[in-house]
Amino acid sequence: MLKKLRIRFILLAILSMTFTLILAFTVVNITLRVRLAERTDEIIDILHENGGYFPMFNHTGSDDGDSREQRLLHNEIPFQTRYYTAYLDNSQTIIKGDYSHVAVINIDTIIDQTQKIMAKEKDRGYIDNYRYGKFNTDDCVMIISVDCRTDISTLDTLLTITLVTIFFCIIAVFVILIALSGKMLRPFAENREKQRRFITDAGHELKTPIAIIQSNTEVMEMIDGESKWLTNIKQQTVRMNKLVKDLIELSKMDEQVLSEKEKQKIIFSEIVLNSVESFRVPSESKGITIKEEIAPHVSVMGDLEDIIRLVGILLDNAIKYTDDRKEIQVKLFPKGKKAVLSVSNTCKGLDKKNVAKFFDRFYRSDTSRNSNTGGYGIGLSMAQAIIQNHRGKLTVNYTDDEIIIFTAEL
Repeated sequence: MLKKLRIRFILLAILSMTFTLILAFTVVNITLRVRLAERTDEIIDILHENGGYFPMFNHTGSDDGDSREQRLLHNEIPFQTRYYTAYLDNSQTIIKGDYSHVAVINIDTIIDQTQKIMAKEKDRGYIDNYRYGKFNTDDCVMIISVDCRTDISTLDTLLTITLVTIFFCIIAVFVILIALSGKMLRPFAENREKQRRFITDAGHELKTPIAIIQSNTEVMEMIDGESKWLTNIKQQTVRMNKLVKDLIELSKMDEQVLSEKEKQKIIFSEIVLNSVESFRVPSESKGITIKEEIAPHVSVMGDLEDIIRLVGILLDNAIKYTDDRKEIQVKLFPKGKKAVLSVSNTCKGLDKKNVAKFFDRFYRSDTSRNSNTGGYGIGLSMAQAIIQNHRGKLTVNYTDDEIIIFTAEL
């Protein structure tokens, strides 16, 4: 239990941190790339408005009446920006252009890029590492392409560095959590151990007074004869004695997982069949029909007593809570390397929201906690503990036909 809790805590912390870092990285990366596109588009607009050239001005940055160009540009921008302009006629043939602001690009590359740009529906976008702007005039199309290679490379480098940093941060936090999670969960473990010890000690202490009450009741019955009061005392002491034994057994099951050496091969089919036959008399006395579909030769590895107890708990629970339709179905079949046991019974009026609580200790669907059924809400907790000790899975489902199905995989 604590081991699983520790693993879940570490995984949850790692997933939360990973999600947060990736979200922050994604927002920053998208923001920088959007800002790059916006800044480049502003430069393209200025070039378009000035016929493919940067305006000449002395930027001081102090005059409130500065033009938009002066606010966006500084004196080094015209020398730092690598771009070309091309004018295409209606047949998409370049009729003129200015390629003096790019050094490594050639005319064949420009022709190829302009053809790709003309094929695109958008007036703004990227071709290779160039951000382009497409402008329609009366007799031709003007294309301005700005080389963003350096900025894109910088962003890609930032992306790589950030991803590597996130990876190593996750590894570092994972190592730290492994080292510290035991200390963080220690108070919980100590509290759970105290609870387990209290249940065990209290159970052993209760055994003596219960045994005295039982023996005294029997003596009084021998002296005074039977009476309904003595009968009630005997019934309740038997019930209390069983509860104490189950509580002690359940506390022992906590934190236990069967090792491979402790497991033995068990013919599951025979156990289920024998259990059904043993419960058939008490079920028929209540008018309940048990229908079984038990595949032969289904075997599992586990503890024999625990497996018998598991089947008995599920059948006993089904008999106690079957409604007036009085029908129980028991199915056993192989599923790959696993064995699946399904016990279902008709049960009206359950709330689907509360079905998952059936494995909680002392939970009763009857909020009045009527003891007429003889149960006290601990049997399914024991069944869940047995399944967990065998590294299996126990689930519950409540259908629209008001049938509750308990499924155990071993």
